[in-house]
Order: sequence, then structure tokens, then C-alpha cells
Amino acid sequence: MLTDTLVRYRWLFVVPVVLPLSVLFDLYWAIRNWYYRGLKSAPEGHTERVRAIQARVSQWRATGGRWPLCTARKSWMNVSMRVARYKRRDNTIRVDLYDILAIDTERALIRVEPGVTIGQITRYLIPRGWTLPVVPELDDLTVSGLILGFGIEGSSHKYGLFADIVEACEVVIGDATLVRVTREVHADLFHALPWSYGALGILVAVELRIIPCKPWVHLRYHPVYSLSQACEVFAREVCRPDPPEFVEGILYARDSGVLMTGDFAAGPEDAKVNAIGWWFKPWFYKHCESFLERGGGEESIPLRQYYHRHTRSIFWEAELIIPFGNHALFRSLLGWMMPPKVSFLKLTQGELIRAYYEDRHVCQDILVPISHLAETIEFFHTNFECYPLWLCPHRTFRTHPQGFLKPSEEARDYEMYVDVGAYGAPGAVRRGEPYDSRRAVRRMEAFAIAHRGYQCLYAVSELTRDEYRRMFDCTLYDSVRHKYQAEGVFMDTYDKVRRPV
Repeated sequence: MLTDTLVRYRWLFVVPVVLPLSVLFDLYWAIRNWYYRGLKSAPEGHTERVRAIQARVSQWRATGGRWPLCTARKSWMNVSMRVARYKRRDNTIRVDLYDILAIDTERALIRVEPGVTIGQITRYLIPRGWTLPVVPELDDLTVSGLILGFGIEGSSHKYGLFADIVEACEVVIGDATLVRVTREVHADLFHALPWSYGALGILVAVELRIIPCKPWVHLRYHPVYSLSQACEVFAREVCRPDPPEFVEGILYARDSGVLMTGDFAAGPEDAKVNAIGWWFKPWFYKHCESFLERGGGEESIPLRQYYHRHTRSIFWEAELIIPFGNHALFRSLLGWMMPPKVSFLKLTQGELIRAYYEDRHVCQDILVPISHLAETIEFFHTNFECYPLWLCPHRTFRTHPQGFLKPSEEARDYEMYVDVGAYGAPGAVRRGEPYDSRRAVRRMEAFAIAHRGYQCLYAVSELTRDEYRRMFDCTLYDSVRHKYQAEGVFMDTYDKVRRPV
């Protein structure tokens, strides 16, 4: 009863405390980034910061460290749902690398440090007429988290996951050596890094591919009124020879949803202009839902506002924290402070609320072949009954050597997958019925394994070690761990992502 009350009225603390702190935090980082880009050159200081990391690894090796090394970043600062209880004072390394280092428009590359956020990159690139091929929606997601973990966006059906747009990585490996890895040089380490969660070394710099862009997105809304129609339209748009630049879907119930397709545009053209990024605008997923009654439509949206369309409402999680957050009066008066920082929400939630969210809340994504989309939606409906449900397509590429994810044996270059994401309160919880979160996650993981799917491990995982190795191909990972002296120096991936007993 106490926890239910704390969760229901959490907004009494979030609105007057967390929202202003979030604004001040953003202001601090804006000033800090301006200072380092202008007055205190970030590229010149990068080498010294990397040397300090190498020295820490060498020191740990020389003193015979008891616990495997990991970064000192606090778990409350991550977007992940996990609590990193393995971090201790004597096994952490400060990785203070938060800057954009260089842009090379001739080679179409941007070089950044791993702590750079997606929000930083889009603010830097778009005014220059460039963008990343894959831009995950939330501003605070970091480059290292998206590469070593999981990053996806509505353009992933063309370009793959965020890790697939990486051209080179600089990594401090287990013997404190700094190595630069590409598809040609140290290719085994390059392809093993995605989904490794820091188990192979410490990422210190990344070169990302960039592409020319236009300042607008022409977005088309396609309402669907049955599961079969949703899967048919989704597969048609994703798999056609000339697919649109962006595709995503939001299901508001098992048999109703809106699919969105979009392309870069030089100007508003003939479509209605909708600057969805303004604080007083309805949350994007609520705006999309209106097209179920309106029967579809088209709009022109400024590019950066489109990229971060789910930031203000944290997809649809903000409604659970501030139930009236999408009310016109709140948006008009305080919408400019949204969203509350996920890190501050985690820092201030306390053990009772954290346990409540683990037991009575779902935040899970699985990647499944597009041929299993209908079956997966049916399963999510039965297992979670949590809506809205997010659909995002992506190519799983065949690489040489092959990393954790791999397409089917029949696929030549890639296989089309879909991310199905459920975020919110399950139907049973909303109705006040018994709900076993661990059992529901276990069923989801078994479903993923049976359908050649993958659980996105930012979320809580119940996988055993054997099940983890059945889901993910660890052949390359194991050989790289040994070859680059990561064993015993950096914590194993499974030990990082598993749920503590």
C-alpha cells in the first residue's frame, strides 16, 4: 500500500524537484560543451585523458587487482534498468570522455569520445547539413552505450543498428595498450565489440559514418485496424526495393495502431507543417494516435525535432510518472522543462520504488525476424498486454567474422529483423490482478530463443548463463576475450547483464 501511494503521487516530488534539476543539468552541460569546444580545445586534451586510462589499467595489473575492471560511471546515470552492484572503489576507472573531436566531411566521418550523447551530435551535425544514418530517439543516450550495448532507430531497416555505422574504434585492451580497430585491422575485435558491454576493453574514441541530410522530414501516417493489416503494411514498407528513409510503428492495442514512414525533404512542400518539438505540443505518440480516427495524413516536421520525437515523453513512460503531463495546461506552463532526466529519476526513486518497477512494470525489447512479427505481437499481448507497443525494423548484417547477432543461414548479406518494445504497466497490474514479472520475462526470453530472437540487455534479464549462450553466438567473443587479454581484467558480459540473485 505504501509503495503504491509513493508511485501514484511521485509527481509531487518529480515536478517541483526533478524537473528543475534536469533543466539546470542540461544548462550546465551546454555551457561545459561550449567551453571545451571553444576556449579549451577538447581534441588536444583527448590524448592525455586516454593516457590516464591506460595508466589506471597498468596500475591495476601491477598491484594484482582483486576485482575485474569496469568504468566508474554510476548505475543511476545509465538509461539501463539494471543496478550495477559489481562496481567497487578498487575496480573502477574514470572515463571522462564527453567531447566531439573532429568532423571530416570529405571522408564523411565524425570522431567522438564515448560519452558524447545523441543530443550533442544532432545539435552539432544538422546545422552543418549532415546527420548520422542511425539516430536513436532519446537525447541522453551515449555513443558507448549504443555501440557496446544496443541502439536502433527508424532508419535501421536501411543501415542496421547503431554499431553498424561505426567505421573505427579506439580501445584500451587488457594489457593497457591502445589499439585502433576497423573492419580490416583487428577485424575480430571490431566485430566483437557490439553487445559486449565493456567486457573486451575500454572504448576511448569512435569514428562514425555521417550522411548528407535535408532540414525537414516528410512524414506519412498509416492507421491500421487489424493485426494482419499492421504486419502486411509494415513488411511492405520495410522490405520494398526503395524503402522510405524512416519506418516505425506504434500499436495502441492488438488490432489497432499507426505506422509512420518518412523521407528527408528540403522544405515543407505541400504537407502541413508540425513543429512537434515545441514544449506546448502534444506528446508525439498521442499525436500519432489521433490518426486512428482521422484516417491517416501527412506532415512536414523539422529534422531534429523528428529525431527526438520520443524524448519529451520518454516514449510513453512519462505518463506513469506525471499522469497529467500531456494535459494542455501542464504543457503550456511547464512542458519546457520536460523530460525529467532518467538518471535523476533513478537516483531519487529509492529501493521501494525500484523494486516496485521491477515487479509491476515492463521495459523490454526483443529483436525477432520479421517473418515472426505477427506471432511476436500475439505473444506480447498474452504475456504482457502492455500498450503502446513499439515496432522498429532493422537489418541484421552478415559480417566477417560474425559477432553476437547473425542472420539465418539462408540469408546472403542480411536478414530483416524487428524490434518489438513494451514499456509500461502490464494489463494485469492495471486491473489489480496478480502479476509475476520474473515469470513473464522468463517466458519472453524462452520465446526469443525459440524464434531466433535476441533480448535487448539494457533491460532486466533472467537468462541463465547457458540460455544466454544459446541466444547469443559467443564464438567470436570468447576468442577475442582470450586474444586481447581481457580475461580476468574486464568483467564478463553475462556477469554484467544478468539480474543479481
